[in-house]
Amino acid sequence: MTPVAVLALLLAPPAATLPAPAAERCLPGDTGFLAMRLRGSIEAEIRWQEPELDCTGMSRPDGRGLRLRFAGKRDGGELAVVFAAPELAMGASARGVPVNVTLLDEAGQRIYGTQGDRLCVLDEVEQQALDDAALPPRSFRVSARGFCTAPARAVDGDGAVLLTRFDFAGLVTYREDEAPATAGLPRSALVVKTATGSHRFQVSIAADAASRERGLMFVRSMPADHGMLFVFDQPQFASFWMKDTYLSLDLVFIADDGRVVNVVPGARPLSLEPIDSAGPVKAVLELVAGAATGIGLQRGDCVRHPAISAPGQGPCRRTAAPPAE
Repeated sequence: MTPVAVLALLLAPPAATLPAPAAERCLPGDTGFLAMRLRGSIEAEIRWQEPELDCTGMSRPDGRGLRLRFAGKRDGGELAVVFAAPELAMGASARGVPVNVTLLDEAGQRIYGTQGDRLCVLDEVEQQALDDAALPPRSFRVSARGFCTAPARAVDGDGAVLLTRFDFAGLVTYREDEAPATAGLPRSALVVKTATGSHRFQVSIAADAASRERGLMFVRSMPADHGMLFVFDQPQFASFWMKDTYLSLDLVFIADDGRVVNVVPGARPLSLEPIDSAGPVKAVLELVAGAATGIGLQRGDCVRHPAISAPGQGPCRRTAAPPAE
């Protein structure tokens, strides 16, 4: 296939994208936009807004992250820009997210793409669920800003374009089978020791900033013997909230020796109220609401997992419960 044919194919919106209503070319209320500064083979200050702007977004073909396409007219042809963020989960908001950028220049008959990881970064990105009967389920408004540290190079090797900065707001509709927030995270067994015995859970490990920020957002169900373990590099005071979290959860705050510092049962779904540790913690365990009470879990009990305490370490020293007032 010739480069011109490839360009024509890529300029067309993805066939799998669900079409927006005819009155909308991007976001409800005509709030979609793209602003970017281009230097190199294309010199331009782009400021597109609806209705001059088209945008479509979907899950990436491999099911990881999102792909968002903007298109507008420039110099007698269409210029399309595709942002692909493989590390961004459905509904997640984050900072410092790597993004691949492709420019499709119809007028110049060229395709430009970033080559290599982390050449472009989303400084900030936020996804907001859209409750609009005119849109398909799992539709989100995605707003972001970012920059590139190296140019997108022409696929034929002749020419390059640097996006020194970009800001956008567009629409992404995820597939029904989009992977949950726990997809791709390591999983292992964790043991909780209480007065009622030893209790085993299968947990997903959130050990980096992105996975800790995403947590169990948008997860609709989880078995009672499963959970998520948030692990910090160093012990610290921790504060959580339930933004975009649909499950009611028990939160177990754990010191670096595996001792339970405090337990917060039945955290309310979608609440923005802070949920705080009672002291410095190395990890936080999230379980389905009722699981902690069901095993009699309380302050001073012991949690065993390699990410918290070394294998073979002796039992936690139980801390007596405070006297009743």
